[in-house]
Amino acid sequence: MAQDAAPAKGYLGVEYGAVKFKDQTSVASALVSAVGGSASSVQDTGISVGRFFGGINLTENVGAELGYVMSGTANATFSGVSRTSVAYSGSASQKISGFDYSALIRPNVSTGFNGVFVRVGGHSMSIQTDVSIVTGSSSGVSNSTTSGTGSLIGLGYDGKINDKLDFRIAYTSYNNVAGISGNDSNLWTIGLIGKF
Repeated sequence: MAQDAAPAKGYLGVEYGAVKFKDQTSVASALVSAVGGSASSVQDTGISVGRFFGGINLTENVGAELGYVMSGTANATFSGVSRTSVAYSGSASQKISGFDYSALIRPNVSTGFNGVFVRVGGHSMSIQTDVSIVTGSSSGVSNSTTSGTGSLIGLGYDGKINDKLDFRIAYTSYNNVAGISGNDSNLWTIGLIGKF
């Protein structure tokens, strides 16, 4: 794990990972809360996420990084009967995109653990939601986007492949995604970094 020299000044990279959802009852419970009666839903348990990023190592211990995050689409189907005995069914989808920014803190090169980093920063994300619903002979479609900011914290390891290429394994916790309190996501990623 030892690295003989300080890390390259600038770098660009790409990461790929997945987010697992905690609450699998949200669609059904939201419908029951809104229209009463009973409802059931089937939801994806997670989605894939890609992240493009660039950064600069200001010193051997401190770096700055900016990334663009985009997710795959999370889908749900639902059906139910309202408190007034109207049957309905439909589908919903969500996807997330936005920017994150962070400081990366590393041990000294002389420790042999300079590839390890702790990340602290923030993000500005948007959630795009599309819903379609059918009730009897009528149907409707709703599209909305929610945006906002939050904080992030994470840790990871950059390992050397050769003089121009590193690999990365990382974990990042995004708090209040799209500015929604309690809407937190834990992202595990693997990636490649080109150094210059």
